[in-house]
Amino acid sequence: MKKYIYGLFFALISVAMFTACSADEGTDEGNDGSARVTLYQYVASAPNDPDVDTQLRIATNSATQEVYLLAEKTENYNAHIKEMGEDGYKNYVVEKGQKVEGATGAANTDYTVKNLIGDNTITVVAKGNGSLSLVSTDFTGYTWTTVSAGTYYFSKGAAESFGESKATTLQYKDDDPTTYRFKDFWGIGKHVTFSVTDDTTSKYGDGGKVIIVPAQTTPFTLGSNGALFMADAITNKLANMPSAILPNGKVYIAMVYYVKAGTFASGVERFVPSTK
Repeated sequence: MKKYIYGLFFALISVAMFTACSADEGTDEGNDGSARVTLYQYVASAPNDPDVDTQLRIATNSATQEVYLLAEKTENYNAHIKEMGEDGYKNYVVEKGQKVEGATGAANTDYTVKNLIGDNTITVVAKGNGSLSLVSTDFTGYTWTTVSAGTYYFSKGAAESFGESKATTLQYKDDDPTTYRFKDFWGIGKHVTFSVTDDTTSKYGDGGKVIIVPAQTTPFTLGSNGALFMADAITNKLANMPSAILPNGKVYIAMVYYVKAGTFASGVERFVPSTK
C-alpha cells in the first residue's frame, strides 16, 4: 500500500442552517413584509476558545429592524418554551436578550457567544414591521484542565508520514476526569481523545492504567482508500496489546492507523511530559 497521504480539505467551520426565508424573500428589499432571520453556526476561531465559544452569522431580511439574542441552559430553554409557547418566548428573548448591534435590514452580522459551559440553547429573534421571527441552535461547552505540555513520539511507520514527534498538551475533561485529550493534535480544534479505564497493566511501568483510544478520524486521506482513521490496537482488534497512562504522566499507545482496506501503520507511540 502506498504511503502517500493527501490532506483532507477540512472546513474549520461547521455550517448549519436552522431556518430560511422563502425563495422570494430578501431578494427584493422592497417586498419583505415581515422580519425573517437565518442562523449559521461556525467553529470559533482564534483568539476565541472553541471549547466554550461559538460563532454565529445572523442573516436578516430588509424588514428586520432589530435583532435580539439570548443564550441560556437548554433545560431552562425547554422549560420556557413549555410554559410560554414559541410566541411567548419570542417576546421573552426581546425583553431579556442582548440587542445585536448592526443587525438591521438585509445584512449578515457576525456574533460570538462566549463562555458557554454545558448544554446551551442560543435563540435569535428578528423584529420588524410588527412581526417577530425566531431561530435557535444548540451548543455544548466543556472546560479542560491541563495535565502537562510535552512531546508525542510516533511509531516508526507513522513517523514516515507525520514526522518523528510533535509538541502537544495533555488535558482531562473537568466534568469527566476519565476523558483525556491531546489538545489541537492535528491543528486547532482537532484533538485526539482517549479514556482511562479502571484496569491496570505493568507493561510500560508500575501503576499503569489501561486507556482506550476510540476510533477517530485524522485530517488525512490515503489516496483512493479514503479517510485515514486511528485507534488503539485492542479497539482496532489488530492485537491484544494494551495502552496505558502512568502515574508520572507518560502515555503509551499501541496505535493503529488504518483505512477501510486495511492497516496503514501501527506500533507503540508515547507521550513524554515536559513538566513531570
